[in-house]
Amino acid sequence: MSARMWSVVLVVAVLGVVLGSGAAPALEAKGRIDSVTLYRGQALVTRLIKVEDGKGAVQLVVTDLPERVRSDSLYAAADAGTQVRAVRFRTKVVAEAPREDVRKIEKDIEAIEKDTRKNQQEQRMLAHKTGYLDKLESFVAPTVKVEMSKGVLNAETLKTITTFVFEQRVKLAGDMLTVTEQERDLRKKLTDLGRRRALLTRTRSRSLRQAVIFLDKAKAGATEVRLSYVVDGATWSPSYNLRAQPGRESAGLEYNAVITQMSGEDWKNVALTLSTASPQMTADAPVLAPLLVTLRSRDQGLKQLDRLRQRFSEASSQLRRHEQRRQKAFDRGSQIEAQWWLNQAAHGFQIWELYVPQPLARVARELVRQEFSGLSVNYALEGRANVDSRQDQQIARIANLTLPAEFTNVAIPLLTEHVYRQATLTNKSKIALLSGRSNVYLNGDFVGKGTVPMVASGQRFLAGFGIAPHLRAWRELVSKKEKTQGANREVTYHYRLVLDNYSDKPADIRLFDRLPYPQEQIQIAEIEGFNLLCKDPEYHRIFRPQGILRWDILVPKQSAAATAKLLEYRFAMEYDKNTDITAATGTEREAKVKALFEKQLRAY
Repeated sequence: MSARMWSVVLVVAVLGVVLGSGAAPALEAKGRIDSVTLYRGQALVTRLIKVEDGKGAVQLVVTDLPERVRSDSLYAAADAGTQVRAVRFRTKVVAEAPREDVRKIEKDIEAIEKDTRKNQQEQRMLAHKTGYLDKLESFVAPTVKVEMSKGVLNAETLKTITTFVFEQRVKLAGDMLTVTEQERDLRKKLTDLGRRRALLTRTRSRSLRQAVIFLDKAKAGATEVRLSYVVDGATWSPSYNLRAQPGRESAGLEYNAVITQMSGEDWKNVALTLSTASPQMTADAPVLAPLLVTLRSRDQGLKQLDRLRQRFSEASSQLRRHEQRRQKAFDRGSQIEAQWWLNQAAHGFQIWELYVPQPLARVARELVRQEFSGLSVNYALEGRANVDSRQDQQIARIANLTLPAEFTNVAIPLLTEHVYRQATLTNKSKIALLSGRSNVYLNGDFVGKGTVPMVASGQRFLAGFGIAPHLRAWRELVSKKEKTQGANREVTYHYRLVLDNYSDKPADIRLFDRLPYPQEQIQIAEIEGFNLLCKDPEYHRIFRPQGILRWDILVPKQSAAATAKLLEYRFAMEYDKNTDITAATGTEREAKVKALFEKQLRAY
């Protein structure tokens, strides 16, 4: 062999060694799901995969990823001494073995095809018989003609032949009709069986979702790899059970999570965390884009509330669309596009703030904050949890709390004659409570459904415990006196609030009423009953300036009818005598009232 040939062989050999040493051995494993962080609409799943002895480059294939996995969300980490070089997502089409029901259909198809071949043979035989009769007729007719010309025609023989031919024609026609109908039935059965087989075999090939992790192990020995990915089709919402005994100083609060999990994989014996955040897969901070504005004709419809509500609805819808586009852009990895849609989501509401009246802008901004933001908390559940992938909802216990409670009764006779039980609870736990619906129990009996607001650790909140059946509240207009002073009219109103207590125990009642909230040139003078208002500093800071009245009253036992507890107050309104009192209307005033009311609800 020449020296040049030896050189070529040597190069090929060296290349083979180099390429062979760099190829990562492929290891296939399913791993086990160790932990899940469940968000609102998505979940972050983490699998643990053990990689046994080996050193250098390793290619780890993690199989059986769920159907609703987000392919762009995969990332991995490993123990010290092992580096993750890359993570790739891939799908692999595999064929499944035929099922028993498919085999049965195929066996039936074979039988139908056999019957079809037999039917076709019978049709060919009938066609052959028909041809034979045609030949017989073509032979008999000339023969009869010749014999008639010679005067030797045998009439009996002709009759016999003619009868035979017609009888065979009738029989062949009946047989042909029968085999034709059989052919039609066989064709229909074969079509139905083929359709059923196609439906069943449509899933005989399926796509496997896999994660391919490229590792570099610095030393031999077992190591642990953590693969994480985001799945859709999973969400949770808070749910509460409130339980209390009358006269006690505490109330039980069961904090549960209602879970919907349809990701395509079961979570068995996992560490489950519930979160109100979102699985952000981007590390870049947002960038603020310029907001270009211009002028247009004055919007006369701005003064109409319906038009403003329509504008707000349009802006809200636009915000949702932009948020969806932004998320899709992040999924595709287009950071410029994602940043653009993030800015577009804010443009609509900034424009709103620039041209609507201030109270409306404040209300709109508050609604946006409530809808698209909120308290970001994580609840790590104790122990391990099992959450299967299925359509029906599942319940997980977040916490079982005993909270200090101050019970009282609330009466608002302007709205209803019923008096409601109410407790002021203090969240002494270390966890925050999210806004959610609650089932309320008193003395073990279900009394109704309520709402638990968003409550931070250490914050107080109110919880209702249904109607107090032994209490009633009434409101009466005792008198209305009017007089004129110069250019003004002064009207004095005298109201009486009546509280009935039919039980054999005294009752604490928090009694509410209200004064008009004056606008323009209206003066209100408080005359009687206002010195008895409660002394709560929070009430005087938030509610009192808005004309809300509150008295804290102890109603003796068996106080009703003639012995009912009475509270009276009087006030006067002074205004131009040429005007009358009416409700303030208009978008700006209504928005102002709504903003005040929402402030009360948050404090309440």
